Amino acid sequence: MAVLILITFFVFCVGALLQPRWALALLLLMYPLEQAIQGSVPFFIEQQSLVNYIVGIVVVLSAAQGWLRGKINTSGYFNSIWIIVVAGYVYSLVSNLWTPSQAKSWTLISEGYQYVVMYIIIAPMLVGDIKDWNRILLITMIFGLVSSIAILTSPSFTLASGRLGFNFTSKIRSSPLAIGELGGFLILTSSLFVSGQKRYWIFVLQILAFVCGIILSIFSGSRGQFFFSVILVIAFFPLSRPIKNIFQFFLLSFGSIALLLVIALIGSLFLGDVDIANRWLNTDKSDQAIGARLANFIELFSAFIRSPSSWVLGLGHNAFTSATGSQEPYSHIMFLDVLVEMGLIAFIILITWLFNILARAIELVRDTSTDSNLRSASIVLVALCAYQLLLMNKQGELWSSQNTIVYFLLLAKVSIVTHNEMLNDIPFQEPESVTDKPTSPVQPGYRV
Repeated sequence: MAVLILITFFVFCVGALLQPRWALALLLLMYPLEQAIQGSVPFFIEQQSLVNYIVGIVVVLSAAQGWLRGKINTSGYFNSIWIIVVAGYVYSLVSNLWTPSQAKSWTLISEGYQYVVMYIIIAPMLVGDIKDWNRILLITMIFGLVSSIAILTSPSFTLASGRLGFNFTSKIRSSPLAIGELGGFLILTSSLFVSGQKRYWIFVLQILAFVCGIILSIFSGSRGQFFFSVILVIAFFPLSRPIKNIFQFFLLSFGSIALLLVIALIGSLFLGDVDIANRWLNTDKSDQAIGARLANFIELFSAFIRSPSSWVLGLGHNAFTSATGSQEPYSHIMFLDVLVEMGLIAFIILITWLFNILARAIELVRDTSTDSNLRSASIVLVALCAYQLLLMNKQGELWSSQNTIVYFLLLAKVSIVTHNEMLNDIPFQEPESVTDKPTSPVQPGYRV
């Protein structure tokens, strides 16, 4: 398995150097791929950041050569959604001037700024229109499946307290969250993707990705990742296929129920393991986790209410660690962080940002509604954004959630480029006679 995962990583990096879309797929899978490599090749456990450095170098080189060869589509890059995100990071940085948790705040920023460059600055450059995103989806499914197989078959990955991972040291284990996120990603993409090519290998790929996604999600012990992905599959599955009549509506609704039953069946096969069953069926642990998050919410919000002078500008980045008695490094609820640590103005901007994203999502689905393949690619992207939105308020912190926020930036870029291309495809309307004035369809201005 070590040889297989190293060959996979090498092929992935070479493809990324040659094609920007491969580089974006590599970025989207970086964290679970990193764990698959570390769990299979001990050398990478000793050099914990080596995979990240390699991916970073490859992505930068890919973006550079793509720019020089004219493969980078800059249309729609500087959109309002991207600008608000960048402004949020800048303001978070500035708020260190008055935060009561300056030292811990700088630690989070110093650990995350390079990923802001990779995911926020570079990643949106690497995608173009919806056809480009459609190809990226297929690439991520293939390499995501290989990564999941490497994780599930590596003897280094073991269960501890019902969560799959490997040991860096005798006291430090790998994070199961990346594994759970890969599982959720595979569940969503494999279920909602509709191939434009009727090829059996793609169908087999989707089945294997779906099964491995469920197994990974369960073994990771990440309840949120699993339940969020399952709920979104049920919600978006009927939308990913065109509905032309009432029969198709009931057929797709039945398909959603069938998917739920298959997921439940596969999940039940693994609940016989004592560790896994204890993790998933022990409601006391769930209640404790929910209670701890609720206590954090109340403490942080109360500190904000007690300081009216901070309502506008916020308490400052990572004020959570000083305002509460929690041992956690942050609240895990990003929307709360924005309100309390960045202030009411930032929170209002966040709400408008969400509505802007919703508008882009509706526009993208509408623009691709006549093509079943591209429609499904749009629905997958929208569903992944919904998935990441839920995760942001379960485990998110601004400077460690770049790989989550990137999906919203991709949605904005893909929607704008696709919409502009559709406008360019509208043919000029020739006059019916020499006396008629030339007319053309009314075209709204380009989206920026």
